[in-house]
Amino acid sequence: MWIVLFVGVLFLATFSLMFYYAREAVQNEAEGKAEDLLEMMEIEVTNTLHEKEVTTRQTHWNVEHNLHNPKMLEGYLQEILRNNPEIVGVAAAFEPDYYPSHPGEYMIYYYRNGSQLIRSETFAGESYIHQPWYEVTKETNKEYWSDPVENYKTNGEPIISFCIPLRENGRAVGSFAIDISLYWLTEKVQHGRPSAEVFGAMATRKGAFVIHPDTSQLKPGAIFRVIDELPNEKHDFLAYKMLSGETGSMVLDMNGAKSYVAFKPIKDTRWVINVVCPEEMVLGDYHHMIKLMLVIVVLALLIITAFCYFIIHHEIDPLRTLECSAKQMTKGDYFAPVSTSGRQNEVGSLTNSFVAMRRSIRKHIDEIDRTREKLDEQNKALNEAHEHIKEADRVKTAFLQNMTDQMDEPVREIAFLVSDLKEHYEEMPHEEIVELANQMETHTETITSLLSRMLEVATKGEEKEDSV
Repeated sequence: MWIVLFVGVLFLATFSLMFYYAREAVQNEAEGKAEDLLEMMEIEVTNTLHEKEVTTRQTHWNVEHNLHNPKMLEGYLQEILRNNPEIVGVAAAFEPDYYPSHPGEYMIYYYRNGSQLIRSETFAGESYIHQPWYEVTKETNKEYWSDPVENYKTNGEPIISFCIPLRENGRAVGSFAIDISLYWLTEKVQHGRPSAEVFGAMATRKGAFVIHPDTSQLKPGAIFRVIDELPNEKHDFLAYKMLSGETGSMVLDMNGAKSYVAFKPIKDTRWVINVVCPEEMVLGDYHHMIKLMLVIVVLALLIITAFCYFIIHHEIDPLRTLECSAKQMTKGDYFAPVSTSGRQNEVGSLTNSFVAMRRSIRKHIDEIDRTREKLDEQNKALNEAHEHIKEADRVKTAFLQNMTDQMDEPVREIAFLVSDLKEHYEEMPHEEIVELANQMETHTETITSLLSRMLEVATKGEEKEDSV
């Protein structure tokens, strides 16, 4: 477990360091990817707008060379709408009193309503003189993409207009403009996005969305309403940087998901463009790699644990055998089989030393058992000899007691004869005294014979004890 803990800490430190620098690199790559997507979106937008610019310029040449033929101009404008379904309206507006036959303001405006082309002499129900698509184009005498205006709509769709000044002798005398739907432009650009998770927007410097995935936001000032719904200083800062025409990228929480936002101004316009790329899209492989590495680390730790377990189990198996043998030895069993080890390491040396110790103890115990058996045999012989001695002592005692009993009568007789002789010595005749002396001598010989036999038995008993 200590090995696994150490390896786990080592893995954690190594992969943490690796993932830290990898994340830095991936984040830089993510920012680069978001910027690449922004470039792609910008190219898509500029190409789409450029197509309409080319169409407008081609027709503008004919219009400008037929300024004094209003009927011809009307035909050109209708031809644009018929051949370009993406264009929803086209207008040619002139300065007041340009045509003597049409005193005051004069504008030719056609727009599409389904399959019909409808002519109108006004736009948005007001004079075109102060409308930006006419006023800015005429005053600057330059091509111009107009910003969305709240009430500038065609068939209910918000529009932007590409405007080219109509010149006569180098002087701007009017404005020629085509209208495209912001709904169509948004769908066109969003359709070309590389992924469903990626979306972008384009806005004017005044905060009106020109392109937005939510077409309900295609209104002037919509960007500020969106910011008000997201009370976050980072969103305010992003809007400020975008509307000021800066180029850069930020990481924000968009619709509950962390996302990379890249933004930049569109060249030669007053518009800015941004693209929102979810972090999961650009860092998905990185997060997948983290999960994969975690799985690999866990599997590696499990493999290391299993490897260490089997190796250690194999290495300490002789120690377990020694432990069992030691327990048996504590119970007095010194004869359980223990095989020697062929290992050359410390465990093998310890096993062989333990086996040698057990053999030495068993040999010593065998010697003790043999000595004990000999002592048991000697003790048995001694006990038998002791029993024999005890039996001999008993027999001798009985014999001596018998001898003593046999000596009592001669001794009493001698005592009686001596007492009788002492009392009647003077009165007894000589023959009687001799008779008494002979009796006393006979009894004395009997006693002497018994004493000799007793001494002979005692001498033999001492000889037997000395031999034992």
